[in-house]
Amino acid sequence: MTQVMNPSPYQIVRRYVRPLSIKLRINDGLVLASRTLWLALTVCVLVAAVGWLTPIPNLIWWALMPIVLWLMVIIGFIVFRPLPLRRAAQRIDLLLNLRERLSTAIELYETGATTPLTSYQQADACTVAAQLHPRQLPISVPRRPLLWALLPLAALIALLTLPNPMERVLAERAAVAEMIEEVNQQLARLEEELANREDLTPAQREELQQILRQLQEELSRNPGDRQEALADIARAEMQLRQRLDPQTDLRQAALEQLARRLEQLSNNQTSPRPTLDQLRQQLENLANSLNQMSAAERQALADELAQQAAQLAAADPATAQALQDAAQALERGDSQAAAQALQQAAQQVRNTQAAAANQQAVQQALANTQIARQQIAQAGQTGQGQQAQQGQGQQGQQAQGQSGQGQGQQGQTGQPGQGQQGQPGQEQQGQPGQGGGSTADHLGQQQSNASGDVDPNRPASQQGQSGNQDLVYRPFRPSGQQGEPDFIPGQQNSGGSSEVRPGQGQQSGLNNPSVVPYEQIFPEYQRTATEALDRGSVPIYLQDLVREYFSRLEP
Repeated sequence: MTQVMNPSPYQIVRRYVRPLSIKLRINDGLVLASRTLWLALTVCVLVAAVGWLTPIPNLIWWALMPIVLWLMVIIGFIVFRPLPLRRAAQRIDLLLNLRERLSTAIELYETGATTPLTSYQQADACTVAAQLHPRQLPISVPRRPLLWALLPLAALIALLTLPNPMERVLAERAAVAEMIEEVNQQLARLEEELANREDLTPAQREELQQILRQLQEELSRNPGDRQEALADIARAEMQLRQRLDPQTDLRQAALEQLARRLEQLSNNQTSPRPTLDQLRQQLENLANSLNQMSAAERQALADELAQQAAQLAAADPATAQALQDAAQALERGDSQAAAQALQQAAQQVRNTQAAAANQQAVQQALANTQIARQQIAQAGQTGQGQQAQQGQGQQGQQAQGQSGQGQGQQGQTGQPGQGQQGQPGQEQQGQPGQGGGSTADHLGQQQSNASGDVDPNRPASQQGQSGNQDLVYRPFRPSGQQGEPDFIPGQQNSGGSSEVRPGQGQQSGLNNPSVVPYEQIFPEYQRTATEALDRGSVPIYLQDLVREYFSRLEP
């Protein structure tokens, strides 16, 4: 069928209608945006509200993400929504009051209608289309839906601008994550340091490195969770503590005492703290020099070895047995068996030396994990830590002030009818007219106005004298009970003098049950210090000082 309408006028109408059709699309998109803006803002408010309940990194971007998605939908609606040419012409005719000129011309062309007026209608449509411009189409956006969007918009602005409590949590997580990275670097350096230690066996080195590597892997997967990191470190600390031997330090201290005694026997200069390697060399030298000793020297050596074996039996039974075998062999005159026993003792010292090196490495790793735990626990809490330190400092100053007051009261003695107790840091006991009090830990001791040094570890009859240095004060605890001393108030008789209870001596020279031989009580104090070292209660930088202190106190 032949088209009545010339394609050329149709193309003219189509060319002029297309720009107006684009503006119609834009108008439709704006209408859709105005009607759905409140919905997008509501979703933004919900996301921001969730950010106030749980920490969300980059909350602003997540809260604005619904707006971005909404804009993409609007743009896609404008670009990809189909708008047929006839539908666009009908809307243009309606908006510009063109009496359906454009839509009629397009319909006549598409349907192929043949009428006598077709050519006139085509010419009129082309003339009108040529005069059209997109500016003639109005942009009409409904305002009421925009008013609905004001409420969620205000709520969104408030949620994003007001201080969010979750920001502190996020800051702490970031600080924890940064500290975890630093801790991993410290653990890597420690692992490298352990790898370079030659005093560890390959099995010991691999065991410690495996624990450190596992801890590093667990921490590297941590995004900043403080509790999870502390739990990982706690598991590593538990594994390290299981590898601690409470008897190693005690054996080492006892062997150091043996080395000091052997140095004295050999007339060599005594070291402040001889090493186990020196002890091993001393035992080997003794084993090699037995044939050069006289019978009297061998007998003296046998007596000394037997005595040292008895003192060493509780701390290191294997070495003590070897020393005892050497002493018995010397008493029998069997120098070869004595030399073999001394070599065996030297081997036991070498084993103890390896165990001590392993314990030192374990303690070093444990100290590093403890430092890492403290660093992670304090990460992101600088302000709180400073406040806590200031509070502790104020409490310490108050405690020092109170202690000073107590010490100041200590010097007030000799008031008529008034009893005072001269213990540092304690308040005065008793009022005028009453007898002075005492404590159970100091029964048998009395106050003295004599000048000179007063040693609480010596009996009252020996104050100011030299000698009896092997006695040390030991608090009396019935049945081994622990706790604070009990206060026993004194009584006053009718004559105004204080009544003496049993156990309180008024004269010098009485035996004090609170004083025991130094050699008897020293192992108890040394064992307590060793247990504190094994538990990690003493900082790593003070452990050598504590060991040296008790080493010098050894009888």
